[in-house]
Amino acid sequence: MKTIAAFALLLCVTASGALAQEWSTFGHDAERTGYSNSSAPETDQIAWTFNGAGSFSSPAVAGDKVFIGSEDGYLHAINVINGKEVWKYQTGGEVLASPTVDNDNNIVYFGSNDNRVYALYVDNGKPAWQNPHITLGAVLSSPAVAGGKVFIGSTDNYVYALNANDGRENWKFETRGKVTSSPAVADGKVFVGSWDNRVYAINAENGENIRSYPTGDWVKSSPAVVGGRVYVGSNDWYVYSFNAENGDLVWKFPTGSHVESSPAVVENRVYVGSNDSYIYSLDARDNVPLENRMLWKYPTGDRVQSSPAVADNKVFIASQDGYLYVLNAGENVGDRVCWKYPIGKVGMASPAVAYGKVFIGTSRGKLYCFGSWGSVAGGDIGKGVIYLFITALLVLALWGLTRLKPPKPKRVRKRRKVRKKRK
Repeated sequence: MKTIAAFALLLCVTASGALAQEWSTFGHDAERTGYSNSSAPETDQIAWTFNGAGSFSSPAVAGDKVFIGSEDGYLHAINVINGKEVWKYQTGGEVLASPTVDNDNNIVYFGSNDNRVYALYVDNGKPAWQNPHITLGAVLSSPAVAGGKVFIGSTDNYVYALNANDGRENWKFETRGKVTSSPAVADGKVFVGSWDNRVYAINAENGENIRSYPTGDWVKSSPAVVGGRVYVGSNDWYVYSFNAENGDLVWKFPTGSHVESSPAVVENRVYVGSNDSYIYSLDARDNVPLENRMLWKYPTGDRVQSSPAVADNKVFIASQDGYLYVLNAGENVGDRVCWKYPIGKVGMASPAVAYGKVFIGTSRGKLYCFGSWGSVAGGDIGKGVIYLFITALLVLALWGLTRLKPPKPKRVRKRRKVRKKRK
């Protein structure tokens, strides 16, 4: 019995470690940090590609599937190992915002240009809500799931909080502009940008406005909330750091054009792209002089509207020049570029890093998986394969724990034997 319990515990630990390597939403997590503790590909080796129709959204990777929206109106679920389509679900409009997977409910949530928010079961693509939730504008925001609620923006100027189980509206909050920014959730607050030039902090429970942070232009960028600071870009060409508690401006840094890219924040470093064609690394700390704020910048051949994914001390980001760039995240390095690959234009689609692979979709409907699963007969599988069985292992572990029954006390058995002898 002790051996079974130890094995079950080991499976639980393995499962939790693998779940931490998923990329279940835009920006990796509800805080939109853009960071994964997954390993990452060292070369441009391609494991597989999947061909769809029209531009792809940013992908989400969870369990054994890659979830990605498409301009053809479908949400696609792709097998993470071999790139084969498992199922697809058709909406009434383009699906250009990244989906979000909630492992607790086994549901994937996403919005569509048909003005609706959908919830589907990840296993089979069947609707999890009786009806999708209807807004009054195209939904280009990626949902955040926290505390039993789905938080999402719409171009009807509202931010919505929906019940994660049935899609009922808990509350909605009105801004004065379109909301294409994806909400971040931290410390009971929802942080989101609007085309009214502001970033809002909203009470996650009741939808009340706590405060707003002003910028000089539209905020299409999605905030990252790390260490009590809100990091976000604006079309006024600046990257901002606001105090999450009181709304004070901590610092702002000028780039050479609009900042539609959403920052990734890792270990006091902010990584972000700009339409000036550069990828920036900034010092995230508060009291740094402006002239020392930038740690490095790297030039690409066109606008960088894509948002960075950081893993394994590498920055993964795409440019409109058609390349996926993989840059060394550190300072004082000899060669900034680890590798790059010509994938074609991506629009605002961003990479996801999970299970030691990087996934990214393009404007021409091609989804790439970079990395290697190893090679065995029958397909590309290898050392990463264990992650595909995580859910099953976790269920097995929990089942094993429930089967453990304490032995009956020895005294009871002895007394029963004595009684039989007396008869």
